[in-house]
Formats: sequence, C-alpha cells, structure tokens
Amino acid sequence: MVRRISFLILILSSLLLFSKEVLFNTYNNTGIVSLTNRTFPFETSRDLEPFKASLETIYTPPKVRGITIDLPDSTTLVLSNGVTIGVDVGDIRIPEDVFAELLESTDLTFVYDAFPVEVFSRDRVVVKGSITKEKLEYYLSFFFEKFEVPRRIEGTIDVTPEPPEVRYTKVWHPLIGTVVFLNVTDDSTFVTLWNGKEGKLWFHTLEATKLEVEVVDFLGQSTSLSFETLPVSFAERSYQSSVEFGRSLILPPLVNWYLPSIGEKLTVFSPEFPGVYHLIGYDESGNFLRMKVDVKDTTPPLVLSPEKIEDASSFRVEYICDGREAQKIPDGHHVVFVKATDIFGNTSTAFFVVNRPHRVTVRERPVPVYLGPKRKIQIGGLSLKGSLIFGWTQEEVEVMVGEEVYKLEE
Repeated sequence: MVRRISFLILILSSLLLFSKEVLFNTYNNTGIVSLTNRTFPFETSRDLEPFKASLETIYTPPKVRGITIDLPDSTTLVLSNGVTIGVDVGDIRIPEDVFAELLESTDLTFVYDAFPVEVFSRDRVVVKGSITKEKLEYYLSFFFEKFEVPRRIEGTIDVTPEPPEVRYTKVWHPLIGTVVFLNVTDDSTFVTLWNGKEGKLWFHTLEATKLEVEVVDFLGQSTSLSFETLPVSFAERSYQSSVEFGRSLILPPLVNWYLPSIGEKLTVFSPEFPGVYHLIGYDESGNFLRMKVDVKDTTPPLVLSPEKIEDASSFRVEYICDGREAQKIPDGHHVVFVKATDIFGNTSTAFFVVNRPHRVTVRERPVPVYLGPKRKIQIGGLSLKGSLIFGWTQEEVEVMVGEEVYKLEE
C-alpha cells in the first residue's frame, strides 16, 4: 500500500516571470503552453472532470533518514483543486522538458477540457466534433493572435481574418449638399475614420471635396473607400411673418409657395387654426425659401347685442342681469352686462338695456274711434282699417303682429 504524504515545501511568492496558460486537450491528449505555443503529449493516471485551476504549490521529495516510508521521489506541481502534474508521477504526466519550462513560471493557469479541433494552418482548421464558438475561439487563441471564426464551424473552416465589408449610399441635395451613409456588415467592433478622424457611420459636407474613409475592425483588418462630393447649389432663405386669426396673408407673387402638409400651391394663406405654420417655396433663381407664419388670435369677440356675438374662434358668454348672474335674459325691462371670452382669453364686455317683450303703452284712457270704410289709423306701428268701431273695454289688451306681442295698457 502506497501512502502519500502532503508536504508544503515552497509557498509561491516569487516575482512573476511570465504569465502562462497550460491547456490540456483531452480530445487527443495534446497539451499547449501559451506564449510559446508549444505542444506536447500528456497522459492521465485517473479520470478527471473538466476544470480550470491555478498553481497552488510545488511538491519536492523530502530527505528522510532513519525511517522507511514510501513517498514520491519526483517533483510535482500541485494545483488549487488538488490535481497534481509531474513527469513520473501525478494525475497528469507530461514530458520532462515541458515540466522544466513550467517550473520557471510562478503564475500558471491550467485548463483541462475536450477540444475536438485539429489545426493545420490558418485556412485549414478541422472541427471534428461538437464545440461552442466561445470554446473554439479560446482554443484557437493558443495558435493565432488574429483570427475570425466563421458563422458555421462544422468540418474544415478558414479562420483567416477578412476585412470588413462596407457598402455605401451617397445622397446629394441642392440645399443640404452631400451625405454619405455606410453599412458595415462586420458584426464585431470597428472604427470609422473620415479623412483620418474618427466619426460615425455617416458624413455630411456642404462643399465639393474628396472624402477618404477607412473602416478598421477589432482584428486590425481595414477597408478603405474614396468619395467625391457635390456642394450646395441653391441658397436657402428664411422669412417670418404673422397674421391675425380670421384674416388672410397675401404671399409675395414672385415666389411659388406651397403648404407642406397638403402640397397645395398658395397665393393667399388663410389659416384654419391659430398656431405656427411653415410654408415652402422657390423663386425664379431656384433658391429655396422657407416662411414661418405665426397665427395668433388677439381680437376679442364682437358683442353686437346680447343675442349676436361674432368671433373667429369659439367663445363663451356670461350674463349679469340687474346685478345678478343669469343663464339667459328674462322677459321684462332689464339692464344686462354681457361678457364674451374666446378660447385664447380675449374678452369683450358691453351694457344693454333690454325690454322683453316690446311694449306699447297708452297712458291715457282710450276713447272709441269710428273708422270709415276708406280710412286707417296707426298706433305704435299697428295698422287698423275698415268700417268698425274700435275701442277698449278692458284695462289691458294684447295684440300680436308677426312674432311680436304688443300690450295696450291704461
């Protein structure tokens, strides 16, 4: 029976010489040392699950006198998860020259996993089994500093980096000049340089010039393009105007004016609502014109009578009849205060003396009157004619003419 005794001989506290990763590919039992990309065969003495561990200590056989015990007589690396690596003994056994190289570093990370990949060259990497893109990229990082994994990773693949594919669209307008838009199909990180300066995926210029653009991806691969741009050819002029709501604005006749919302050509602008309107137009020289029209309602309602109020916008009316608020004006003789306010806060007020319904008052006692066959008499606009005796036998008589009611009182 072999007894194993753990001895902590050396605590790793020396300075870092080289930071290294050691990869054990269990698919073909081939190891790789980073930085030098050195490959080596290895074997295992027992089954191990995939792991990632750091170097814990170095086991060195002790010198024991006067006692007979069975101890490993070879130096081994002890990992933080308990796995040992050595030449003659250990869970993982590696060649002696590789072991000597690992002893030179005090900062080691060990990865033990299956990578079913065989690397012949950058343009011939054979994937022999199921593997994720992330694991494949990690595995290839031991062989290549710059590479690109294609979308499909089955079978033989080419990891040679391709420069980013760049498509462009160039748009020119006589008012705004030239705008160049780029579409980069590379799904990784990239930088766009316009004439040597970093920028976005679009560039705007008002002048005729030559643009040099370079798109550089994270692998350092680049694609360069060159563009000729056209300048602004028309001038753009802006005007401002204002108009009172309910009125019309006569536009300058030497300009073709349009309302952008409906595309209608205009000679007279009659706004339907208060607010800010933008008109566009062009003159005989081809210049592009803009006009900002501020339409405001500052005119208060026009109060013609308690019943007749006019305004270009909606309004509300308040009545004060004989000093009291009223919803409507009652019949009779009243003094009425009218207040009309439109939706923009413009207000008009007016006083009226009303008499509802209209009355014709006879102050003296009436006397009978004979009207001959061809004679007529008018009282307060009331016309009576014919051969009759007309008089009053009551103190008050109502007479209706059209829709008006007249009262004849004592």
